[in-house]
Amino acid sequence: MTQSIGRRRLMIAGGVILFLLVAWWGGNWFFVGRHMVATENAYVRADISLISPQVQGNVRAIPVAENQVVHVGDVLVEIDPSDYQSRVAAARAALAEAEGARASQRAGRALASADVARYRPLAERGLLSPARMQQLEIQARQAGGGAAAADAAVEAAAAQLAQAELDLERTIIHAPIDGVVGDRQVQLGQMVRVGAPLMSVVPVQSVYVVANFKETQIENFQPNQPVTIRVDIAHNLRLRGTVDSIAPASGTEFSIIPTDTATGNFTKIVQRVPVRIRLEPGQEGLALLRPGLSASVTVDTRE
Repeated sequence: MTQSIGRRRLMIAGGVILFLLVAWWGGNWFFVGRHMVATENAYVRADISLISPQVQGNVRAIPVAENQVVHVGDVLVEIDPSDYQSRVAAARAALAEAEGARASQRAGRALASADVARYRPLAERGLLSPARMQQLEIQARQAGGGAAAADAAVEAAAAQLAQAELDLERTIIHAPIDGVVGDRQVQLGQMVRVGAPLMSVVPVQSVYVVANFKETQIENFQPNQPVTIRVDIAHNLRLRGTVDSIAPASGTEFSIIPTDTATGNFTKIVQRVPVRIRLEPGQEGLALLRPGLSASVTVDTRE
């Protein structure tokens, strides 16, 4: 009898504990859990600067090494400037020649205008034939046209000189941002062409996270909602962030060959929408992040 009562009390206590656990779980799910939207399809990203030359030539120097920290303005690559220095010298000579021709044309215009002004009173009094006066006026107009053409030639020569000087400046490639050099493909003495990839500068201090949520998960997403990020590089690390923005289209729309659902047999596939997440600055562990690392993201959609 005593054992039966003890067993009954144990069962009642177990039932009460189970009820409390279920109630706690249900309450936590209702008030918190159902508002948490998570995905493991998330990656660390950064706005990487791809370094390419704007002029072609042989590489003379590469002052930076792979994985080296650089700052804005640091020299990354130097291209042999000899050809571009010659072009600058030629452009300066052409400008000087054009300016000399302009001075001559302006002097001729001034002389022709002075002749017209000097002989017009004589023509009005009949002391100069109309044909001669007409000839002087035509010469003045021609001199004015020549001076205008000389002005245009000077402007063209100045533009060519500016372009030559700009090309000469572009033989030295500077870092556009603070970051770390990566994917260095350029080699000393290499002949590089315009647009060829040389290296990348990765801004490791300004990374963010892009999480690809299913289309069925983003209904209640809004900017500035709190986010918890767990990066795979350190399983115990939890980072804080906020929803920055939601992509205007699904990921497949930005692919090289978008999916065409109007042809062939149709199979419905849940699409994913990229969500950009901004990391809060000053957190411990941010220095561990590198673009391309995997992460898991949980968004708190509670109002």
